[in-house]
Amino acid sequence: MVSGQSPDPAKRRIDVAAAIGYGICAVAILSLQPLAFGPLVEAGWLSESRLGEIAGLETAGLALTSAILPGWLTGNFFRLKLAVLAALIVACNVATPYAGYSTGLLLVRLLCGLAEGGVLAGAFVVLFHTGNPDRMNALFLAVSNTVIAIVSYIIPTVILPVYGTPGPFMLMAGLGLFGLVMIFAVGHKPEAMAAPVSSWRSWPFATWLVLLGIILQNAGVLSAWVFLESTARAANLGAQPLALSASLGILAQVAGATAIALVGYRLPSGKSLMIGSSMLAGAIYWLGHPMGAVSFVLANVLMGACWLALLPLSIKLICEIERKHHALYLTAAAQMVGLSIGPLVSSLFVSEQSVEPAYLVGFGMAVLAVIALGLAANSPDRIRRTH
Repeated sequence: MVSGQSPDPAKRRIDVAAAIGYGICAVAILSLQPLAFGPLVEAGWLSESRLGEIAGLETAGLALTSAILPGWLTGNFFRLKLAVLAALIVACNVATPYAGYSTGLLLVRLLCGLAEGGVLAGAFVVLFHTGNPDRMNALFLAVSNTVIAIVSYIIPTVILPVYGTPGPFMLMAGLGLFGLVMIFAVGHKPEAMAAPVSSWRSWPFATWLVLLGIILQNAGVLSAWVFLESTARAANLGAQPLALSASLGILAQVAGATAIALVGYRLPSGKSLMIGSSMLAGAIYWLGHPMGAVSFVLANVLMGACWLALLPLSIKLICEIERKHHALYLTAAAQMVGLSIGPLVSSLFVSEQSVEPAYLVGFGMAVLAVIALGLAANSPDRIRRTH
């Protein structure tokens, strides 16, 4: 709960806007990884397989702290704790271009991921106590990815040609500074609460199936997404289709999340998840086998639209299964675990000659997610609470 939460809708909107604002600097890297790290591969700082390892470990750090820090952040010094974490994000991004080769990069990006997860946990502490967690999650996804869509187009067309490989990380450091300012706009101190994971023994088994589905979906997506730049390069598509694909893909994510926030939350979560998850699996496979620039862009658009529409629906499904809604705080962690597993697993199968196996790994994971979510949607726990 948020102590002294004002009944004034205007003040509450400020808190929500601030949480979304500083949450952006925590999640930006998840969408910008191929554009930020791809040039490091071209410059010879990283191999293709090492790229997957570093991207995966940063995301793993993000997942860990997003799960364990909500309880620690609440109570006294909420804003100060978040400000320290945001400052660490800034420092790590500034240091990345000067961290040397792969070992130094790994350590810096892992530390950055740990800080990003803490900031994201602080955002969800505010957003999940509004009474509409699925819609607030969709709103956060829509706004954050609108900003990231703009940034993703600027990086390959403006930032990299002018500032070179350090450019994307300097831009992310700027987002961290913006987040640092937004932290101090939060007007209400969240009261101390126990770690949400402390009640895990009482959760229905179907809750774990939903979390598993989230993990598998995101693992499948990032298995494809992190090699987007390499795929475009292998197909000789050039910088413009890559920029257009990345930008429109993120805009499609915004469209998917916005549709859920506005009207999609009224849809039956079970059936919607089954259909959307099947479409996501097909899009991942398609993206790895582009027939040209148009095919490459369309596949990424479809994947993006399905991806961010599915997470709010998964949150709705958890609310229909788990009475106390404590598992909501693990949805972000589940997402990050999936985003870390995907590149780590797919990096075992890619080579300097081809990254196509990464998309087959992603497709398989997405299919397993369909099965897990289908079992959860038809579980006795959900049927009992919704009928």
